[in-house]
Parts: sequence; C-alpha cells; structure tokens
Amino acid sequence: MFWRRALSVVVLAPLVLLIIYWGDWLYVLVVLVAMSMMQVEYCRLAQHFTEKLNPVMPALLTGAFCLLAYFLPTLTRSLPVSSVSAVTFSFFTFVFIYVFAESIFRAKVDGELIRVTLKLTGILTIGWVLGYHLILLRNAEPVGRNLIFLLIGTVWCSDTGAYLVGVAFGKHKLGTPVSPRKTVEGTIGGLLIGTLIGFLLGMLLLKDTLSWGNAAFIGLFLSALGQLGDLSASLMKRTAGVKDSGDVIPGHGGFIDRCDSLIFTTPALYYYWELTKYLV
Repeated sequence: MFWRRALSVVVLAPLVLLIIYWGDWLYVLVVLVAMSMMQVEYCRLAQHFTEKLNPVMPALLTGAFCLLAYFLPTLTRSLPVSSVSAVTFSFFTFVFIYVFAESIFRAKVDGELIRVTLKLTGILTIGWVLGYHLILLRNAEPVGRNLIFLLIGTVWCSDTGAYLVGVAFGKHKLGTPVSPRKTVEGTIGGLLIGTLIGFLLGMLLLKDTLSWGNAAFIGLFLSALGQLGDLSASLMKRTAGVKDSGDVIPGHGGFIDRCDSLIFTTPALYYYWELTKYLV
C-alpha cells in the first residue's frame, strides 16, 4: 500500500503543482473535473442511506459554483458589492428551490426529506465550501498561487506525516469509531509536521506579508482542520460501510479520499487571509 501511495504521489504531484502554477482556465477546468468526480462518488455513497441519486444535476450545480467564483472578480469590477452579493445569494436560492421542487414532483414521499438533505449537503459541501473557495483562493492576486501552494503543501504533508508517524510509533488509539486505526501519536505527529511545513512554506512563499507567528498559526490550523475534514469524510464512509470513496487513484482511493482534508481548510485559509489583510 505504501509504495502504491508513494508512486501515485511521484507521478501526480508534479502535475498538480504545474496546474496550480499555470492557473487560469486550466486550473479551473481541473477543479471542475475533480469536483464533478467527487459529486459522483458522493452520490454513490449517499445511496446507502436513500434510493439512488442521479449525480448529473448535482455535478452541474457544483460546476456552476466553481464558474461563479471564477467570474466573481469580473463582476466585482463592473457591479457594486451589493449586486455581487445578490448574484451569489440568488444562486444559493436557486439551488434550494431546485432541490425541493425536484422532490415535490417525485412519485414517492417516504424518505424524501433524507434524500433532499443528502443532495443539498453534497452540492453545498463540494460545490460551495470546497470548489467555490478553491477558485477564489487561486484568484486572490497577487498571492493566490502561493496561497494554494501553502494550502496543498501543508495539508498533504500533515496527512502524510500523520500516516507515517502512526505506522511507525502509533500505540494509543485516538478513540473515535469513525476511524478506529488512527492513533494519538499519528494525530500529534501530523499536527507538528503540518505546522512546521506551513511555517516554512509561509516564510518562503509569503515572506513579505506573513509574520513568523502568523505563518506558524496558519500551519497549525490548516493541519487541525485538515484532520477534521478527513474524519468527517470517514464518518460518511464508515456509516455507508465502505473503506474508500472510489479507486481512481492507486493507493489513495477516490477523489473524496484525496481531497477530504481540503474541505474545511480551503475556505478557512481564504477568509483568514481576507480578514487579516484589513487587521494588520
């Protein structure tokens, strides 16, 4: 398993870094594909709790969230802030109307509220919480590219560090039934490694805008939220009775398995960065 994971990293990591560096439409396209694949995997997991969910419309709405984020800077330049907010929240409203309207006209009523909840959760979590903010963060010029490098590097190094430390030194179980193999040692190791990597990347990539303490804090909260995202995805997989969300990436599972640690960290880093611009 370890060597399959390592080989996938060696092959995919340079490609991911190149796409982030290039940015613009290529980055948006890759995010669109990744979010759509996550939506397909999510709908497959959701069928363990309700009848089969068709992933087509959720994937399209997820893609629309990503495109909305991509065109947001253009809207901001040409429209007042209130109008931009109206565009964003009107799309939220449309998503809710669509999901409920689609359920109202279905023949079955039993279990429909569960189906609505699952569909909304998938669209908003993957489309807005993750996809929308991945685009916004990359577009946070002039440092968007470096912010994505900081995010990916910190979170994935923390994840890898937790895995390696847990395998080598893990003796005390974390105590959560969601992921019974996780250990206290692995969790602490992941936090420490993630904090260190976040600090180093922050000082390297954003040395003109980050203080030492700020860089270390970003590394710590990205590591902690990354592990929380991983456990949150594990909650659904464990409840559904599956180990991985898919088998697309050798040694890593599916797109949800690989991107779950970005779900909370991406919006957290974006809003932290936006807020601290005005506080420092």
